[in-house]
Amino acid sequence: MSLTNKLWNSFITLYLFNKSDMKTIVAPVTVFSLALATTHSFSRFCYVVLWIWTLLLQVTVSNQSIGNSPEEDAINKPNRPIPSRRISLEAARLFRWLLIPIDLAVSVLLGAFPAGVCVSFMVAVYSEGRGHSHWFTKNLCCAFFYAAFEYGGTTVAEGTGDLSPKQVAAIIGSASIIMTTIHAQDFRDNEGDALRGRSTFTLAYPTIARISMPVTLIGWSIALYLFSEVNFIAKAFLVAMSIYVSARFSFLHSAKDDKWSYDLYNIWLSTAHYALSTLDVNLITAMTA
Repeated sequence: MSLTNKLWNSFITLYLFNKSDMKTIVAPVTVFSLALATTHSFSRFCYVVLWIWTLLLQVTVSNQSIGNSPEEDAINKPNRPIPSRRISLEAARLFRWLLIPIDLAVSVLLGAFPAGVCVSFMVAVYSEGRGHSHWFTKNLCCAFFYAAFEYGGTTVAEGTGDLSPKQVAAIIGSASIIMTTIHAQDFRDNEGDALRGRSTFTLAYPTIARISMPVTLIGWSIALYLFSEVNFIAKAFLVAMSIYVSARFSFLHSAKDDKWSYDLYNIWLSTAHYALSTLDVNLITAMTA
């Protein structure tokens, strides 16, 4: 095999580790970070994507090589690098640890070292520390992951680690939304998670989990309607989506319906992030003072 083919093969392997999270992390965090940034350029856009994608690789390689993930992926996601034998389990686990200095070096070069440290720490908590094993710690880890990625992405986009109160408030708001709504992804996997003995919020408290969707989605949408300076059309769409998605989660309970509801939830979440990027911090401060 030629050097070019080997390099292309390696790139495809890396891409497959991150593939399933391109639409849930890379794309929305990039858009959110750029929306929060006060300066924009094509080079900064490239740096943001590079930083997020590289740091995400540490998350996905660790997640796909720990515990019984390789066995599950062999059944549910056989195209991933480990079950498809593009890389051995031992090599993936070694690569997981090599990614720490690589990611920290990239973070230093792009001015996002604190965020790089946070992501690396959270990977250890989530994977080796078994933060993924219980619904509460899993949701909490997801919230911290998003906050760290968004903080790092915005820092890279700005070229400085000194973010404004408005930017910090948006990132905190994003983490809060993720913490209280991310279990939307677990409904579609209830049957499989039950067979594997996993502790998810949707399995531990099925009725409360269903009820929580309209409460949180509509509640967050109304709050953003009041405190975001985004245009009226976006606000109206956000509220309408929250009602529609909530209704689906409340009344349509098949795995197929829940999968489609989760896809729609991601559209709602992207719209919520768009609204978060223009928070009226002065109004929030005045009302909470």
